[in-house]
Amino acid sequence: MESETKIVNLADAPEFLEEVSRWLWLEWAKADGYTLEEIVYRTKYASQKDTVPQTLVAVRDGKPVGVVSLWLNDLKTRQDLSPWMATLYVKDEYRNLHIGQMLQKASIEAVRALNRYPCLYLITKLDNYYEKLGWQFVEKAPEGGGVMEKIYRYDF
Repeated sequence: MESETKIVNLADAPEFLEEVSRWLWLEWAKADGYTLEEIVYRTKYASQKDTVPQTLVAVRDGKPVGVVSLWLNDLKTRQDLSPWMATLYVKDEYRNLHIGQMLQKASIEAVRALNRYPCLYLITKLDNYYEKLGWQFVEKAPEGGGVMEKIYRYDF
């Protein structure tokens, strides 16, 4: 029987907090000088329901296999835009199973259900990934350190 992937809010599955936080730390935050403890703390308090921030986790066979976050802001140079889908991550061995797309769709639906925002934003260096689900390129913006990021928007 093929395994089914479900998306849960981390607020409803606190047992995944440490593992998900470790992924976020290793993938993004460690290089920026954050400790794992700081990321666990941040992730815990970015795990709300019925508001932003939220953290959504892909679960397969009872284990977390991916994560995505919803934040009020993910780009210091564009404080005027909100909310943002951030930290989309799928464990290597679970890639190419459309789990990233499931997490994107769950993010879109979570924000749409709040009935407070006309759209959702994200930043990325990737080409031709987010467009598949209807994200629209907005502009390139400086992220810092001479790095340019692409801003995308998903309209509801």
